[in-house]
Amino acid sequence: MNSRLLIAFLCLAAVAPGCVVHDHDDDDIGYAGDVTFRWTFEGFRCDEDRDIAGVNIHIPGERLEKNGEYPCSPNGFDGIVLHDFAPGVYNFTIDGVSWDGDILYTASGTFRVDGDVTVDVDMVTTAPPASFAKVSWLFPPNNVSQSPNCTQAGVVAVDVRVDEGDWERIDCARGYGSNRIESPPLAPGEHTLEFVAVDRDGNPWYYYSDVIITEIGVTTNHTASMWAIGGASIRWDIFVGSTRLSCADARISEVRINFIDVFTGELVYGLAGDAHGCNDAPVVYEFLRPGRYEVAMQARSSDGNYSTPQAERPVIEVKAHQFPGPNAALPVPLVRQ
Repeated sequence: MNSRLLIAFLCLAAVAPGCVVHDHDDDDIGYAGDVTFRWTFEGFRCDEDRDIAGVNIHIPGERLEKNGEYPCSPNGFDGIVLHDFAPGVYNFTIDGVSWDGDILYTASGTFRVDGDVTVDVDMVTTAPPASFAKVSWLFPPNNVSQSPNCTQAGVVAVDVRVDEGDWERIDCARGYGSNRIESPPLAPGEHTLEFVAVDRDGNPWYYYSDVIITEIGVTTNHTASMWAIGGASIRWDIFVGSTRLSCADARISEVRINFIDVFTGELVYGLAGDAHGCNDAPVVYEFLRPGRYEVAMQARSSDGNYSTPQAERPVIEVKAHQFPGPNAALPVPLVRQ
């Protein structure tokens, strides 16, 4: 029996993990040996990147057990021992795969067998290079300066978030003017930025939101020209004719609130409005631009539609840095149509 058939027979008999069947010629010079692959993922171990479910190895000309698909850390070892390789030079490709089978990391190379050998592989991500945004902020003119700094604007910190993620509070001076704050890595494409400038008591004074577009491997600079904000507090009364109803009586579970600019007709919350539970009143708003607004509401129930008649829409004046609380809520009628 030649060596290739003997090894194949022994592999089948032992059912050994990591066993391989070789197609190399018997004339290879050197010693057979085991190949130990040890892997990392851009320096991280398996337990440091929980997105990695396993590692796939492909060696042309070799038939690996389980088609070369192995757990990321079998028995607590970030690697695998492949047994009984004939002497010679081998090419390989190795991939770190997700639980869905997507390739997250990859590497390729060669190794020589002349006795036992260890192959250390640090795979690199297959994701495209990240993009970044560097952001700064400015404040509108006030009675102190036409271009107030943080102190002149009464701001000690700015809360920043990307794509409705977690807010991060940053010292105001770090991002003011020519100073810039770098974002976490961002996927290329559209991203929503939000900024809330707060005073020493944590009260919001200025706000800004916008959409930016980032590109692969490119840093996008963006300056947030913040605007002053004020607040409003809203509650509602539900009527059928002259009879006032509770939410339960009216069978209303959700209401939608909107502010209509009396000069431009612009809807602050679009056609859909800002949704709240019917029993959530009063609702306090903190990020409105100063101005005069009509307040309109609408709701649906199994008994019919409710809305605020145009002639009965109350007008509210939002003033910069003034934030009415729940006890100062403006009543808005909701009348069944």
